[in-house]
Amino acid sequence: MSETNQQNLSQTNGMTGMTGMANNTSNNSSNSQAAPELKNVLAHVKSVEDHNENLQKKLLEADARINSLSAKTREGMRSALNTLMKKWMDAVETKDEGVKDNFKCGLESLVENSNEENGVWQMMVAASSLHERQEHNLDKLRLENSDLKQKVDGMYSNADTRVVGDKRTRTEESTQDLWGDFAKSMGQF
Repeated sequence: MSETNQQNLSQTNGMTGMTGMANNTSNNSSNSQAAPELKNVLAHVKSVEDHNENLQKKLLEADARINSLSAKTREGMRSALNTLMKKWMDAVETKDEGVKDNFKCGLESLVENSNEENGVWQMMVAASSLHERQEHNLDKLRLENSDLKQKVDGMYSNADTRVVGDKRTRTEESTQDLWGDFAKSMGQF
């Protein structure tokens, strides 16, 4: 910048400063009236800042609590996915194993988002639980069936083992006219 430009600039700044000083002296009386209003505005801004700071702290605490709860929910959902639902998915037969993999990826995304309320997740939990109960009942029925087969093969395999106590043996005469004998005995009444 040239020296003349600098001199002009300093003269202009000096004049502005003088004008500002003149304005300040004339506005002193109005400033004394505006000072209480300015104090009220500053006090209000301070209280809003304090309130904002308190809300920020509460928000951070709530976020931390939500994250810890989400972590617990994720752990429970992951456990259900890796145990209960895995058995069900392994038992289901599909034409393409890629379908199972895609389905499992979708469930894993639900786990990552801790989305227990999702309808797909709830239906999977219900279907997996039903599968496990039915599998348990089927195992129980298989055991009962094998026990009964052993009893039939062992205890009731021949006529001598089936007769308990004093029973009369069946004669040919009594089996020939069973219904006739029944009618005669009913006719006596």
